[in-house]
Amino acid sequence: MSTTLTRETVDAVSYFKAKLEFEVGPFGIDQLIKDKSAVKIIDLRIPEAYAKSHVPGAVNVSYDELPKHLSHLNKDELTVVYCYNITCNLAAKAALYLAEQGYKVKELYGGFDDYVQRGLTVEGKAEASSCSTTKHSSCG
Repeated sequence: MSTTLTRETVDAVSYFKAKLEFEVGPFGIDQLIKDKSAVKIIDLRIPEAYAKSHVPGAVNVSYDELPKHLSHLNKDELTVVYCYNITCNLAAKAALYLAEQGYKVKELYGGFDDYVQRGLTVEGKAEASSCSTTKHSSCG
């Protein structure tokens, strides 16, 4: 018995396959770090949140400064981007921008908050953060 897919369900299959291919969960990024994989991690939150705590090895780059940071990335290496939480779309915007520039990129699913809630190692004090409403950053 075969299943006939509509255009909408074919589109959904394509979307969810791509979504799974271009996201990494908290345990996935933790394993990449433990394996010492060639990966660059970019924290898109405001500097104050980054200074309190962040994923080990992450660098803090604002979305607006991302074009200036490209020289620090390698197109042959995976780059993982994250922001505050699942409702923040800064990481998705950054991932799209990096992909458009030819970089291999994934988004940390759930953002920093989900990473912290899983009890994984952080640099700094482990605490969830919230989206900033300052002029310097937002959840996109």
